[in-house]
Amino acid sequence: MHRTFKGVLADSRIVPAVKHLQDLAEVLKIPWVSVIFLLGGEIGGLDEALRMSRKHPEKFIFVHLDLLEGIGKDAAGIRFLKHLGLQGVVSVKWQLLKYAKEQHMLTVQRLFLVDSEAIHTGLRVISKVTPDALEVLPATVPKFAIEQFRQATDLSILGGGLLRDEADVRLALLNGLTAVTASRRDIWNLHLT
Repeated sequence: MHRTFKGVLADSRIVPAVKHLQDLAEVLKIPWVSVIFLLGGEIGGLDEALRMSRKHPEKFIFVHLDLLEGIGKDAAGIRFLKHLGLQGVVSVKWQLLKYAKEQHMLTVQRLFLVDSEAIHTGLRVISKVTPDALEVLPATVPKFAIEQFRQATDLSILGGGLLRDEADVRLALLNGLTAVTASRRDIWNLHLT
């Protein structure tokens, strides 16, 4: 049975956001983790990260383009990442996601929801590129903000930032998020069903 990215997000609920290669090795071993975001690093270390991830083909690996050093933030850079074997990308820049979609990569549009205007801007952005999922920051945005995106799209909505513990994660999910992204190790190990 082929698992869709949307289905995997709905099942896993926690997406580790890792900053270091040793962290990737750790989260790849967590059986219920199916999606991983790599934050930061250099292009030179990406090959090693992808080599490690190939031992776990059931897991989806994404790189946050805006934080990756040493790669052009253009169509050629995206083609190179695809050539390396990268499955998906995260970015605040919809143009980069458009290039990634042209390469048949999975895309996550990151949005900072600081006020009502940011919600309206976010809705316009996703209509331009139609990403595979959204990531809103912070994950603690009010429920009405998430509902506005739910009314406008059927995309999976992830939330990241300002999550301290299991109670924060559960509240974010109750507010309508599909899953949460987290850089805290103690949250990575939560197995929510």
